[in-house]
Amino acid sequence: MKKMFLILFTLLFPTAWAQAQTAPVTVRIGYQPSSSVLLVGKAKGFYEKEMAKQGAKVEWIPFLSGPVMIEAAAGDRVDLLGVGNMPVLNARSGGIDVKVIAKAAFNPATNAVLVRVGSPIRTLADLKGKKVAAQVGSSVHYFLYQLLTPLGLSIKDLQLVNLAGPDQGPALESGAVDAIVLWMPYRTQLEKAGKARALADSAHVPGSLSFYATRGAFGTAHPALVEAFLKATKATNDYMKKHPKESLDVLAKDSQFPKDILAESLKGFDWSMEVAPKDVAEMRDIKDFLKTNNVLRKDFDIQELFDGSYLEKAGVH
Repeated sequence: MKKMFLILFTLLFPTAWAQAQTAPVTVRIGYQPSSSVLLVGKAKGFYEKEMAKQGAKVEWIPFLSGPVMIEAAAGDRVDLLGVGNMPVLNARSGGIDVKVIAKAAFNPATNAVLVRVGSPIRTLADLKGKKVAAQVGSSVHYFLYQLLTPLGLSIKDLQLVNLAGPDQGPALESGAVDAIVLWMPYRTQLEKAGKARALADSAHVPGSLSFYATRGAFGTAHPALVEAFLKATKATNDYMKKHPKESLDVLAKDSQFPKDILAESLKGFDWSMEVAPKDVAEMRDIKDFLKTNNVLRKDFDIQELFDGSYLEKAGVH
């Protein structure tokens, strides 16, 4: 019946059918307030320009955190995304077909454990038994594991409160929690306002990585569009390196954060987009640690998570 309907439709409305077959693909790009490169590229039109060469359009979809973005990818609501280390591991372990296609530039010190300025908590060991807020399933969730393990502590030694990034500051200020584990620019905003101080950050913690990923099905169906995304990202990286002041102006205009807060987020960027062997090794260590601690649903070969073919074909690095 469906086949007969299609035949009749093409005979009665040949023009409409032809237009439907040539309708441009809409590429849905997910980003977060911390996605500095995507925000600058969005404002400068680099992504629209590259996608237009392939006859495609761009739809920008904002998210507050990586775990929520992964859920959207699983539900076919986003195609390309900027995301941290733990969300992609959780996704792959949970059977969600996402592929890491490149490394994203970000400040290695982005994550931090914060307490109120006047808090009696002075060391990480003091967190035992305390209420600590973190976005479960995000990069800061694993970061907290990394900090506690050498001390002989685990998440179970804390009262973990699952809170999204924007909600953590108010919870800390009100005293609802004793500490929070947060990323830039949210953490910087609290510190500069004198509302929080850092016990530790991720500057020298292995595996503090951020990535670009695609839905496996989208990448298979539209490899040229994934390559266009990577070319636009490289163009944005180059622009930001050459025009740091202008990039900061762009971010401030398209953000809820002032320039001095955003400036901290742009420090220490590694602009290389290639996922190096050491990055894969660090992600394998994270996966194995999470599996040992029963955080991941099931194990998998870490190589299944990465696909460097798009970056190679795009001719960028």
